[in-house]
Amino acid sequence: MVYAVSVRKQKNTSSPPSGQNATKVGRQSYTPISDALSQPNTLADNEFSDGLVQFNLVGLLSRSFKRKRRNDGVQFSQIVMTLLVWPILKVSSIHCFCQELGQYLRREGKRPERPEDIIYDFWACEDINWRSWACNVSRQVGAQIDIGSPDKSAFVVDDTLKGRRGKKVEGTSRHYDHNRGITIAGHQCLELGLAGENGFLPVDRQLFMGNKGAVDKDNFKDNRSAAAQDMKRARDENKHQMLARMLKAAIKNGHKAAYLIGDAWFGTKANIALAVDHDLKAIFQMKRGKLNYRVNDILYSAAQLHALHARRMKATSAKARFKMARIEAELNLETRPGAEPVWQSVVLILSAPNDDNKENWVLFLSTDTAASSGQILEIYALRWSVEVYFKELKQNFGLLAEQSGKYQVAYASVHLAAVRYLVIYAAMLRNGSLSFGQLRDLQSGKLLALSYAGLLWGLFRAIISGVFDQFEEIIGAGQLKELGEAIDGAVERFLCEALQITPSQVKAIARAEADGRL
Repeated sequence: MVYAVSVRKQKNTSSPPSGQNATKVGRQSYTPISDALSQPNTLADNEFSDGLVQFNLVGLLSRSFKRKRRNDGVQFSQIVMTLLVWPILKVSSIHCFCQELGQYLRREGKRPERPEDIIYDFWACEDINWRSWACNVSRQVGAQIDIGSPDKSAFVVDDTLKGRRGKKVEGTSRHYDHNRGITIAGHQCLELGLAGENGFLPVDRQLFMGNKGAVDKDNFKDNRSAAAQDMKRARDENKHQMLARMLKAAIKNGHKAAYLIGDAWFGTKANIALAVDHDLKAIFQMKRGKLNYRVNDILYSAAQLHALHARRMKATSAKARFKMARIEAELNLETRPGAEPVWQSVVLILSAPNDDNKENWVLFLSTDTAASSGQILEIYALRWSVEVYFKELKQNFGLLAEQSGKYQVAYASVHLAAVRYLVIYAAMLRNGSLSFGQLRDLQSGKLLALSYAGLLWGLFRAIISGVFDQFEEIIGAGQLKELGEAIDGAVERFLCEALQITPSQVKAIARAEADGRL
């Protein structure tokens, strides 16, 4: 099977290459866009400055005000530039940034005022429709870059959780962290993105407030403001309603894909029906619960299907470590009690490691009945690109890094982080910094095991093999083979985590489902 892949950060113990252009061998990158920013002659402020003009960021944000903005004597472009660039420069806060680099922010015609106060005043404005601004930027960037063929692209839905301490941090609630298996307080953000062969494009997002320990805002200056309306959606809508609204808007804005994919937390009849309604092919990892599938006019649960087909599961090749079984079935998409059933033809794929216990299995569902099992899992593997995106945002693009408990600041933060990513992503593609294996390797003179969300493992493996061939006479064919097998093993381990099929992840999903959290 062919999958997309990224290699985690890890120490590289090999010796640095010799020669005049030799550079110190660094760790392998899991955040390629941020890594590209560290290239010589790549300056974040220059990239953002170009992005302000390239995508008309100032004009788009000006039109995102609910009311006409007053002239307060400060250049609007200066504020936008400050908001975009400060997390990239690795300062701990806006206060530190303004103390060192933000002295140009001054209100004309008024007595001196701290630059950070100007920024915080801007953040405190409830009327800015940050979401509309970010969606417009995504639409413009998407029109200028090539994500890949639409028939091999997918809308990806996932959520991320950022722990936030403090009883007065508005918009937070207690959420179950399925990666750690515990419940923590923080902001949860639902993300809809577009993943293809050549990259990942963030499309839309929405903060989500659960029912447990929710910290609501006492009042807004105007309940009709953009921030107030966003918090109302965060409080009143469930994730399916949010996804339905975001997907409809994304398609209306011209984003195109053939699939809608999500993990087991989104594998529901409502989301499958949503994909069908929009003429998309659904691919979801499914729960093991009480949902029934019709096979030869008999209803079976996921566990019953596994019991029937466990012995029939076969590996795809002699070297494959996973076995699978393909099942043609039907699923009733009707959710209203007593209503006429709406049967949808689906393909179910049972998958499990060859050498693991019988309980470590997962179930995938696809409405693309014409695709092979390998093709279905290949498309589903694009889901990991959103994990790379989340890691980029949290580590390098300032997602919810603002030191404020106000909801309007959190609302601005999630969209500002996405715009930072979009601008830098487009810039890196434009100037070639994301041509991993070309510009980067020529500069450093070393092989970096890097990939980006758009590179399929088959292509990446071919590139690596091509580079390896150049060193066969130096290090020998045997060592080359061992190195290739080591990389394959690292890829396989990452894929297991990306597809959520490691024993610990399967147990966490089963435990969450039993506790009613899934």
